[in-house]
Order: sequence, then structure tokens, then C-alpha cells
Amino acid sequence: MNLQEQISRIQSMMGVISESIYSNNNINIGDIYEESDIYTYVQKLHHKRKEDFWEGDLGERIEKYPFYIVKEIPIEQIEMDEFQVDDDDVEEYVDLFKKLNSYPPIVLTKKQYGYYYIIDGTHRANALRELGLKSIICFVGKKKK
Repeated sequence: MNLQEQISRIQSMMGVISESIYSNNNINIGDIYEESDIYTYVQKLHHKRKEDFWEGDLGERIEKYPFYIVKEIPIEQIEMDEFQVDDDDVEEYVDLFKKLNSYPPIVLTKKQYGYYYIIDGTHRANALRELGLKSIICFVGKKKK
């Protein structure tokens, strides 16, 4: 990818984040959102690469939880999927989050053994870890309010 293509892609990503209904700067710890809000949020984040949303089971994983609570989660408690990560995407997010000083929250679920599993946001989570954040704002799926 040449420099102009990279600039265009980052500008596109910035537009999605600024149009996104949520960022770490406009939600509050403890807020509760319904599954439909998170579903729409994730669809907006994947508007350029719709296959990421529609070809997998992402929608089904979101729909498993009727509610999502905003929490600040220590990044070391989040299981990172290293095998399905595109390093170029991670680097683009690193650059973008540095410029914006903001990021779209990651969508998680808590596993029985205390760690969190990423439903959506693997590339964003890896970028935030690379930026050295110790904890990040996330939507955590809940079965009950």
C-alpha cells in the first residue's frame, strides 16, 4: 500500500470513529447499553469491510448478551488473538488513536476463569496495548441488567 492509499485509509477510519456513536471520551463507566445499540455500533465500525461483520458470527456473538455495561478493564486481563491480526491494521490504529487521542471501545465478554474474551475489537485492542495503555474502556456483555 502506497503512502496516499495509507492516508486515505486512515482518513476513512477517522471518519468512522468520529461518526461512531461511542468513543472512550463520550461514555461513562457503569452505563448500560442494550444489545441493539452495540450491534449498530459494531456495524458502523465495520462499514468499509462489511465482510468482517456479515461473513463471520460476529452478530450472533453480540446477540448472546442482552446488555452491555461500560467498564475499564486492565489490558492484561484481555485475551489477545495473535493469530488473526493484521499488523498493518494495528499500526494504522496506533497512528489514528495517537492523532485522535480517542478510540472506539472494545466489545468483550467475561470468561469463567476471570479473563475477558474479545467479541469485537482485536485490532483496536492490540493497538491500544502497543500504545502502552494499562487499562481500556470496554463494553462487557451481561446476561442480566
